[in-house]
Amino acid sequence: MNLGVLNRMNSNQKEDKVYQEKMYVDWSSFSFFNHNNIENRSVLTSLPLSPDALKQIVTLVVQPIAANIGITLPSSLSAKLNTDKEVVWCMEVIGYGLSLPLNTVTTEHDPIRDCVHVYCEWLSALLPQPKSAVPLPLLKLPNHYSRKIICQLFQIFIPRPEEAPDLINRQAVLCHRVLRTIQSVVTNSLIIDQDTWDSLLLLLMTINDVLLAPPTVPNDIGDQLCDRVLSVLFEIWLHACAKSFPSPRMWKTLTELAQSWRHRTSLITQWNRINLALTSRLLTELYGPQFLKPTDNEHILVPVELSGKVLTQAWYRLLHCIGNPVQLARPSVISQTHKFLQYTIISSQLSDPSQHPCLFSLPNIFVEAMKGIARLVDAFLGLRSSDFLHEKTERRIYDGSNNRLSFTIDNSGSSFSSTSIMHRARCNSLLHLFGSWLFEAALIDCETQFNMKVTAAETSSSSLHLTDRSRASSVSVTSESSLQSNRPRSATVVEIPPDTSNISIDGYENGRAEALGALCRIFCSKITDEDILPQYLARFYVVLNNGLKIKDEKFISEAMASIVLHSADLFRVNLDGVFTLLPTVIDSLEVILLCKDLNIRSSVNRIELRRASIHVLVSILAAPLHFHSLPIKELASGVGERNTLPTVFSNVRPRLTQLLLSALQIESDSLNTQILLGGLASLIHDLAAFEQSEHNTVSLASHHNYPPTPIQNDSASNVMSSTSDTHSCHSTSSNSYPSVSEITLDSHLEQDAISFSGPLLTFPLGSFHGLVNATFHLVSCKLLAVWKADLNTSLAALELLGFLAEVLAKLRVADQSIGESRRVVRVLCEYISVQCSRPPPAHSKDLHSTIVAAYTCCASWLFAHPFLATDIECLHLILQVIELGISGSKSQTGKTGENVQLKHEKILKPVSLRVRDAAEFLLTSLVEQVGNFPSETGTGSPCCILNEEDLFNKSNLLKSDLKKSQLSAAQHFRYFAASEGTIIVGVLEQPSNKMLDSDPMVTILIRNQFGRQVWASQIRHLPRHKCGVCSFAVNPGRPLPMNDVGSLLSFDPQYFPDSVDRVRPCLADKTLPSLETPLKIDDRIAAELDKLGRLVDSSSTFTNLEIQEEIGDKLECQSPLLCNEFQTARLFLSHLGFLSVDGLQENSLRGNSLVRLDSTSISFFEDLDSLDRLGSRSHDTVYVFYVRSGQKDSFEILSNMTLASSLNPHFQEFLQSLGWSQDSFTTEQAKPTLKESVDSNSETNVLEINFQFLYWADGVSEIVFIVPGLSCSSTSFMSSPFHESSTMNKSTQNILGTEKKNVDLRKRLTKDSTFSSNLEVRMLVVWCESYEDHRTFPIGELLETISSCRDNGGQPKIEEVVSDCFVIFIHAQQSGLYRIHLQGPNSKVNLATPLVEGIVVSRRALGSLVRQTTVNMGKRRRLDHDSYQLPHIRRKLKVSEIAAKYRSDMDVPSFYSNLFYNPEIS
Repeated sequence: MNLGVLNRMNSNQKEDKVYQEKMYVDWSSFSFFNHNNIENRSVLTSLPLSPDALKQIVTLVVQPIAANIGITLPSSLSAKLNTDKEVVWCMEVIGYGLSLPLNTVTTEHDPIRDCVHVYCEWLSALLPQPKSAVPLPLLKLPNHYSRKIICQLFQIFIPRPEEAPDLINRQAVLCHRVLRTIQSVVTNSLIIDQDTWDSLLLLLMTINDVLLAPPTVPNDIGDQLCDRVLSVLFEIWLHACAKSFPSPRMWKTLTELAQSWRHRTSLITQWNRINLALTSRLLTELYGPQFLKPTDNEHILVPVELSGKVLTQAWYRLLHCIGNPVQLARPSVISQTHKFLQYTIISSQLSDPSQHPCLFSLPNIFVEAMKGIARLVDAFLGLRSSDFLHEKTERRIYDGSNNRLSFTIDNSGSSFSSTSIMHRARCNSLLHLFGSWLFEAALIDCETQFNMKVTAAETSSSSLHLTDRSRASSVSVTSESSLQSNRPRSATVVEIPPDTSNISIDGYENGRAEALGALCRIFCSKITDEDILPQYLARFYVVLNNGLKIKDEKFISEAMASIVLHSADLFRVNLDGVFTLLPTVIDSLEVILLCKDLNIRSSVNRIELRRASIHVLVSILAAPLHFHSLPIKELASGVGERNTLPTVFSNVRPRLTQLLLSALQIESDSLNTQILLGGLASLIHDLAAFEQSEHNTVSLASHHNYPPTPIQNDSASNVMSSTSDTHSCHSTSSNSYPSVSEITLDSHLEQDAISFSGPLLTFPLGSFHGLVNATFHLVSCKLLAVWKADLNTSLAALELLGFLAEVLAKLRVADQSIGESRRVVRVLCEYISVQCSRPPPAHSKDLHSTIVAAYTCCASWLFAHPFLATDIECLHLILQVIELGISGSKSQTGKTGENVQLKHEKILKPVSLRVRDAAEFLLTSLVEQVGNFPSETGTGSPCCILNEEDLFNKSNLLKSDLKKSQLSAAQHFRYFAASEGTIIVGVLEQPSNKMLDSDPMVTILIRNQFGRQVWASQIRHLPRHKCGVCSFAVNPGRPLPMNDVGSLLSFDPQYFPDSVDRVRPCLADKTLPSLETPLKIDDRIAAELDKLGRLVDSSSTFTNLEIQEEIGDKLECQSPLLCNEFQTARLFLSHLGFLSVDGLQENSLRGNSLVRLDSTSISFFEDLDSLDRLGSRSHDTVYVFYVRSGQKDSFEILSNMTLASSLNPHFQEFLQSLGWSQDSFTTEQAKPTLKESVDSNSETNVLEINFQFLYWADGVSEIVFIVPGLSCSSTSFMSSPFHESSTMNKSTQNILGTEKKNVDLRKRLTKDSTFSSNLEVRMLVVWCESYEDHRTFPIGELLETISSCRDNGGQPKIEEVVSDCFVIFIHAQQSGLYRIHLQGPNSKVNLATPLVEGIVVSRRALGSLVRQTTVNMGKRRRLDHDSYQLPHIRRKLKVSEIAAKYRSDMDVPSFYSNLFYNPEIS
């Protein structure tokens, strides 16, 4: 016997002092039922009879009473109890029968079973319809007798000593029957009074205490009934709260007893279950039924009557009934109960109660408790589990593969970034409720940054302990015999291993991780206008800094994994001082992302952990350049901390860059790779803009002779340079990146890329140029080796390369990156070749989409860097892949000994029609536009913007100053269809102008699939530079006479040579008879011959007379008159080879080479106009909205643009960076009754929608940003961020250097291109002052309002439009950075880059990144659309349609006759 433990049993007085500060300080607990108490003892125990005789009495008495059970009408043999004395005497017997021991003999079991059945039947007296077997006294006083029955039913739950397993099972069956009966009575009874409720609750608490308070013994009666008795206790307790709220004494009793059951797992399970049910009901009352939809099981657990303040009191008191859950991680505290101390005293194998084997399950119990608290936190945050009242919990978090949260792209599978509901409890409130538990659990036996250690001894003083229970059933220690008589059953069966020791603290790591995850979700759910107390922030940062400690570089602890998984929004929610964690977070990210063979527990998903880490990484990429030279305020250093932490933000940037590239190099998951590529693109653009601005600052300072600052000197040395970085880069490998000469772009590149695992240290990652070089090398190798098989990853990589082309072109660093530019083009050509050469089973829509994207990327590089088209090697590669895309094979494969295949010998078998079309577009761009884009007309149109109206009004055909309309001017053109109906040629003939030029002129207006071109041609015998001085005099003057004029010889003309007469005639000469030969002719032929003869004679006579007159009148020669009229159209077409008899003949295979079009119809010119409105580049339309904090109505959102000066000035700057401002137009709304606040009957309040345009284009695509605003005609002119009247806008525009380029959108764009059509992706950009407003943004209402104003018929349903919309939400953080949230439909192509979900970008890069993301998203969606056709294909079909519709079927003579007809010139 360990008498040394007795001192711990007398410590209740100290515990009482601690307890005085708790909830029920002024109340005492109830005493418990005890079968040894005199008031609970049966009268049979006083009789001097043997146990067998007493059993016989019980059998004889109970058997006739039990005969009435289960029958409607009592039999004559059944007992009739009509008086109180009879009932009381029988209850004495039945009470004794309930305490009988269970034996193996079945007959001896029957009395106990009958006693249970009788009491269960009699308890129905409390029901509205009692059973027939209930005695009359019980019906008269149901509560009185029910209380006695309840007191005696306690006997059935008392464990019997030395029981076999089968007897324990029998006892458990009877206990279940009693519990079911009590539940049924409590649920359905209407007459239970307060005393009966107290008896019921005391019975259930006593039962639980008897069964659960002793140390756990496997398979005993307590182990079997644990779950059941606890669930019944809590459920009946809820009914008591609803019908008769328990007294403070009852609550105190429950709290004291529950803390002695905490070594039982079932207690925490039922505690969690009841807390979740109450929390769900509480939240429903606080925030409405839509906050968390209740489940069906909730109504079973929580009574309907429980509501209001009673519900709140019950929820709060039950939540704290087990005391501090963190004490579950401290066996020394859990074992400080009377039962554990009693067991330790009588045990010779235990020296300390905390060493009992049942306490080894405390880590699992602690985990369950922390999970329960975490579920409560999730419930308050609005994160509903799939089955709220069960063990499984699914937290909604963003996932990029599908994610796309349909509202938030809750994409695609796993979760890390929680999405809470707006109207919920504040973070401070949640921390008031659960913060003390969570913070304490997060620091379980952990050494904090301030060298403080939280131990069990220090925390036990603040815990809730058991009070002195001497008033109830204290243990009297007098002798060893007395201890043996009170020895619990567990003390005799449990064997203690000799090497038992305290549980390692590592066993509680899972529970600690749950607490850390809950804390992270609380702080990361902070909304925009919410403030968190500094005390909580300080504790949170200390906890996170401690949890992110790295113990082993190849092992990730549960705590670190939980923090990373639930802290994706840590740097996105404007937490004060959060960047103090930046060095620690970077250390953790380096361990997670840079180690390939990372040791992670099986419960943690490796891909999700890396994805969460990547999201944290992309949220801090912009911070170093944004804060740059500001110091990082670090937490206090502790033992084991590294002493080389960076102190300035600029020192962190090389580590982040290295980490990003290394993670991209190692990453194997497709979605993670896309996020990294998006972050890399944003980092490169931000760095380029930063260095360019620093370079401009240095240049300005040197121009004004300002002394450069240290920052300027450092920046100037890095601007567009490739010097080595002075900062140290963290690396995990000693391998170096292969040099340029080591990388070969052929079939062996795949093996090189797979084996490539260097840390990229050979590149100066501190500079823009070094980062770009490293990116080119890494992306090129991975694209050809690994990423080529995945659609989304390939598209993201190609988007990155295309974006880099634009960035380099803007910075004009082509001279420094010419080698890398060539390398990128070679990689793209190699990629196209590799993809096209894959075996036929591998060819699919996805594969062809990647090839089309590669062609588009190649075109982007050619437009951005025209010098590539002059490079022989690049040009050869490009032409080869163009030939491959159009024909399906290359003429020159480059293999030795293989013959070159000529073009005319090849059979056109392209990989697919889409690939062929993309190759044709690249070919046309290379031949016509590369090097000439942008043209003199700007980027708005890659082709000529002149039409028939412009050409005619500028020609010399216009005789008056009144200009002609397009329809009138087009009537002077001749239209032909050529090249099998793929080209429409409009010809305008112009007479010679004597004042300008005497040569004939023709203007050709050519419309084909790639645009509209205008050519003016003149017929000249010599080039202009060889013509000399042209004389326009009427009379050139008389030439000088020649004196050596010879004699004039007269002779008769000889039409045939003399030899003709000497040729002997043959039969062929006689085939055609002469006119003199007599023929057999009729009168008609004779008359015609006679008429012909007379005409010949008269013509001959007239000619001779004229000759004689001229000879007589004119003595000298004169030059003929100049010819001023030419058939220039005929001559031009003839020179081009269109006018030939063979070419005009009908050919069934290729059709006519030149076909005249009927231009007399008015619809012809309408079709031409619609053709001109079809652009040759892909186009997109994006709506831009500004949402003030809390706005949910479309009318309010549209009204924000009425006064631009009240908007965020950064928003106006953002608009200017999207594109070039264009003219606006206003459309009256068809239905002005948008809101009741607007008086639709007032004549002065006519609502209108004012559309402002921002236009941007490159050689491949064009995009229009439309900013709709609600205007009112009765008010004054509204200021706009697009008008020059705004001083702020003008200054912003000057700073940005934005060039205003006017493009007549209404002239160029069709209705389908200006406004989204069914085939085009619908995109919106929304600037939110409050980030949470993205959840209530009215997409449907806004689009419906705009579509009603346009009065555009045939629009799809709004529901379909909303489900197909892609939205970019922008939120300005307090730090000056911008948080991005993406929302879009679930599709195969996911979301485009460079912007990814949750990324944080800088102000200088925001506009370009948003614009490029919308352009890329439009490209992706078009690739995914089955029915989409490239713009030049749509133009080609339109040209063919016009040619077939207006074709003039003429024979050859009619065609030539029409050529000689000149249109009337007026």
